[in-house]
Amino acid sequence: MMHEVRSIPPAPRRVRLRPLLAHRWPLFAIGGSLTCCGLLIAWLMFLQASSRGRLDDTTPRQFVGRLTQVTAPRPFAGARWQEVGYDFEYVEAADPERPSHVPQRVTCSGLCFVPAGDHAVGDEVAIEVSSQDPNTHRVVGGLLLVERDWQRARFWLVVMVVPGGLLLLGWLASAMQLRQVLVHGDVSVGHVTKVVRVPLVMPEMFSVRFEFIDHRAIRRSSRHWVRSHGALGARLAQAGAGGRPEALPVLHDRRFPQRCRLLLPTDYLPSPVRDVLPTDGAP
Repeated sequence: MMHEVRSIPPAPRRVRLRPLLAHRWPLFAIGGSLTCCGLLIAWLMFLQASSRGRLDDTTPRQFVGRLTQVTAPRPFAGARWQEVGYDFEYVEAADPERPSHVPQRVTCSGLCFVPAGDHAVGDEVAIEVSSQDPNTHRVVGGLLLVERDWQRARFWLVVMVVPGGLLLLGWLASAMQLRQVLVHGDVSVGHVTKVVRVPLVMPEMFSVRFEFIDHRAIRRSSRHWVRSHGALGARLAQAGAGGRPEALPVLHDRRFPQRCRLLLPTDYLPSPVRDVLPTDGAP
């Protein structure tokens, strides 16, 4: 045990990246998933909003149509609307460049939203059609589409991206705290008091409790998770199976001793070898 404590490199130490990335990895996994999925859905909502047909002509063409279906009123965007279906006969506009062309008559149908009122199937309604896109039409005074909240990009940014970003910031802050402990922490001897396998977690993890004496000679107790498939996890598994306390190195922050970590000397990168030039003129 004392050999392992003496084998911990002096501060500042070169820590491996893997322990930092694995620290509180559920925060990273959940936060990253929420952020990525939220950004993707928000981008899709933005694309569908920008590609949606709009009837903003100053002089749309008008035709007479009949309602074929009327739904019950529903509240949308602070008002009550009804979705109605309609049919009308569309006649192509005359083309002055082709006098011999005979305008075609086509029966068209569509759906739109109108303010709630006394609408019934078979009622005659005025239909306005875009002069630039004959496939874009609506009942006069109606809307092509009433957006729900979930159809807006900002809804997904607030519901998924913001919480995901906060979780990622929390994970990053905890990883930086762990790095501070591993790089600059004081070394002490920890005694493992309890090792329990964490259920329903992949990869397999141990919840380990331990005690140590900090630099102020105060006995501290703490706990954290350790991956079972690793050198430290193997030592803890042997300690749990044998029912005997295991002594392991502990690093703790000098200012906040409750920030501490069990580890092994193999968790550190080897210190770089520096060439020292002789100062006495010897070759």
